[in-house]
Amino acid sequence: MLDEQLTNQALGVLFDAAAPAGAARPWRLEVNGHLIDVYLDGSHALPAHDPVARELRITTGAAVFDLRCAAASLSFDSWVSLCPYRHEPDLLARMVVEPTGLPDEELRQLYGAIRSRHLARRPTRPEEAVRLALTRAAELESTKLSWLPAPFAPLAVLTTDRDEPVDQVAMGMALERVLLTAVAYDVAAPYLLHHLSRADLR
Repeated sequence: MLDEQLTNQALGVLFDAAAPAGAARPWRLEVNGHLIDVYLDGSHALPAHDPVARELRITTGAAVFDLRCAAASLSFDSWVSLCPYRHEPDLLARMVVEPTGLPDEELRQLYGAIRSRHLARRPTRPEEAVRLALTRAAELESTKLSWLPAPFAPLAVLTTDRDEPVDQVAMGMALERVLLTAVAYDVAAPYLLHHLSRADLR
């Protein structure tokens, strides 16, 4: 069953969810049956701004998480292996989707947030329950969200234990889960990804 090709309708849902609105896609997808390989597209590299493609991997990781949510919306279960082969550094994720009819319900709900993530929202101060939900979202992706005091709005820092390519992809998945969770709670959550280019802050 898994060697059968996904339908064009299913592929449309998956690809539309992963595509950032109005922005280039720094990845390419290859589909074989129910196997989706996500490759880094080096043609979008910006050597001066992002010399080791850290931001591209984070952005690609976010797209992988969106693929998981879209798969859940189709009642598919999914499994993801990050950077599975050392000899293929551009293969950032291998994802298997299976129509089990038992999708991750939380991912299914977050798919709805993908559809409204670009709507304008006024900055809001998240209540304690929202902070706990965002912290949990980070933990579900094996990262840590730390809250720092700030004069006007809470500042949260998302971290991984290491900074290898696989950690950067995982960071993107976690960042997207946190941001979509914020959308689900109708909380505005801009992110400051460009600061990662500064080694002293990173």
